[in-house]
Amino acid sequence: MKRPTTQSIVAVFLVFVLVPVAGGQSDPSPPGVLKTQEMAHSDVQGDIYLGRVMTLIYPAYRVAAADMYLPDLIQLADALKTERRKNYGIVLKGFTDNSGSPEGNLEISRTRAEALKQLLVTNPAMAIQRDRIVAEGYGASNPVATNDTFEGRQKNRRVEIHIYSSPAAARRLSDDLDVTRIDPGAQPSEPVLSGTRSMPSSVLESSPGPQPAPLPEASPGPEPALPADTVPLSLIDAIQYGMEGNQDIRVVSFTPRQTREELAGTESVFDAEVFADSAFRRDPNLQSSVTTIVTEDDGLVQTGIRKPLGTGGSISTALEMRYGNLNNADFDRVYRYTFAPTLEIRQPLLKNVGGREQRAAITIANYQVSISDEAFREKVLETVTRISRAYWQLFLLIELVKIDEQNFDMAEEVYRRESVRVAEGISQQLDVERARSNAHRRRGNLVKTKERFRVTLDQLKLLLNWSNLTIDSTVDIVPIDTPQTMVKDVDEQEAIDIALKHRPEIERARQRLEIRKVEETLSRHLRLPILDVFGRYAVSGYGRDFSSAVDDTGINDNDAWAAGLNFAYPLGNRSAQARYRKKSLERHQASAQIKRVQNKVKQDVKEVLLAIMFAKGEIDSTKVAKDSAARVVEGEFARFEIGQTTNEELLRAQDLLAANSRNFVRAVINYNIALAELSRVQGVLPDGVSIEGSTWETNDRQ
Repeated sequence: MKRPTTQSIVAVFLVFVLVPVAGGQSDPSPPGVLKTQEMAHSDVQGDIYLGRVMTLIYPAYRVAAADMYLPDLIQLADALKTERRKNYGIVLKGFTDNSGSPEGNLEISRTRAEALKQLLVTNPAMAIQRDRIVAEGYGASNPVATNDTFEGRQKNRRVEIHIYSSPAAARRLSDDLDVTRIDPGAQPSEPVLSGTRSMPSSVLESSPGPQPAPLPEASPGPEPALPADTVPLSLIDAIQYGMEGNQDIRVVSFTPRQTREELAGTESVFDAEVFADSAFRRDPNLQSSVTTIVTEDDGLVQTGIRKPLGTGGSISTALEMRYGNLNNADFDRVYRYTFAPTLEIRQPLLKNVGGREQRAAITIANYQVSISDEAFREKVLETVTRISRAYWQLFLLIELVKIDEQNFDMAEEVYRRESVRVAEGISQQLDVERARSNAHRRRGNLVKTKERFRVTLDQLKLLLNWSNLTIDSTVDIVPIDTPQTMVKDVDEQEAIDIALKHRPEIERARQRLEIRKVEETLSRHLRLPILDVFGRYAVSGYGRDFSSAVDDTGINDNDAWAAGLNFAYPLGNRSAQARYRKKSLERHQASAQIKRVQNKVKQDVKEVLLAIMFAKGEIDSTKVAKDSAARVVEGEFARFEIGQTTNEELLRAQDLLAANSRNFVRAVINYNIALAELSRVQGVLPDGVSIEGSTWETNDRQ
């Protein structure tokens, strides 16, 4: 049966290692071994050793390279990217032990080599061109150790990395040379990464003999942990794309700009205005000395500028032109036209003196701008946290898929082995059915986990709404950041102080309190009576026609003027008094609201710090549980292999290992989500993220 080829592009962080160091020979690679002559950038004659330069050892059940090799693989990739070696070719040769059938072992060896090739190509830290790499599988041929011992089988499950002078040479030599031969022009070196951890004998590479019908694949289609069409994405890039494309942020981003426009409209109260009036009327004139009723024509044209003053009053200047005449042949009016430049001033002396109402409205509008800015910042903080949570949950689901795949593989291989044993008469059909049942149950779990992966992937796409990665796109996201596992101590009081300084809710509450203070002060002032003074003076000119009226214009005894006072005060003034008392109560309420919000912020910080502390303990305990379960699997497999027990205990131990591995991954992800939540409750954005200069802000203003 074809094995899944899922491997992580995510820097191989949470490797599903079945068993840690226990028993067995351990030969870890020495530090800095890749910086010796065969790997140095400044090597002799600019050449690294050709032939085999590295060997990766694989535990049973696994096709992905362990994370212990990642630093050395990165060094190898760096060496092969230099100008002198940019044309070198790579051959990856996969091998197995002889436990399984030749066909199955050949497929497994090819899968491991292809998985390593995919890692070298897609991992951003390596990024070697795909056409420089050839991946081959050779099954159980050319063992480097005996397959009769536990340790020997471990060493034979390997992938060798060979370097040739060019990709073409790599392909040619890979096709032409026997696996036991090395390039004649090469200087083969010893494997530099031959260390391994003690693992149980391979169940993936099962005993030879008749093979049972394979169990169905977990699900058709591309593997979610390594889809064919993927976008490697760091958390900081995800956040930045989300800040630019998230629909919630875009919708809320209009509010601060709307309040700024409202502020501009409020400030326009002191803008000058141009006015123009015109009117014409005809009325009967009963006061004329003629013997019959006559009509009188009266026309007015007035234009000027009126400017509100910061004192609360206004000043205006205008040109007034009048026409008046009696429609009677027996009466001839001498002065038909009036031309009068006019100046008028109005000023409150009590209520609204100094423009208190207008200035209060502008001050409140400024506070509203700050409130809308903080509301927008709160939405950004919330969205950044949601993106971080979805990012790490996607990482979690990728790891859970790998764990469930491994668990499914182990049950399937136990089922295959039991089928072989039944055929050989050394096992019972009950053992076969038990293994089959476990395999199908684990297959169901794997299908559910893959479904959760797709849902979480779509959730992250929806949050990002990136132009290259919308909810409708078929491209998959591959998180490339490594979750933090080194738990940092956070000072509670310091964290609370930061939150009290930066939380948007507190700043909004403070701005609302300032608004209530302004409103209270204004309502106290508005209890005063209205007492306004006004004055008007017109320099008038009169004439039979318009031109003579203009010529006659000048300061003289015929000029028109007016002055006066306007007073008003409601009896009892109950409305103004009630408004003042209400605004005073609202100010006290806003002050109490600040204290309530501050206490809520303190509670939020304490809750997150508790979550961080509990996550630390959970990481430690689940790590111990996972490692212990791995040792149990090793022990139960050893007993199962020599016939001391049935597969029941082995399957139970495998389930325990898978469960503990899931718990460990969840604990690590919960810790990283808690760190993201800590930034939110403190009101700060992650380093490198800023609200200013976002593309939504620039584009929407155009």
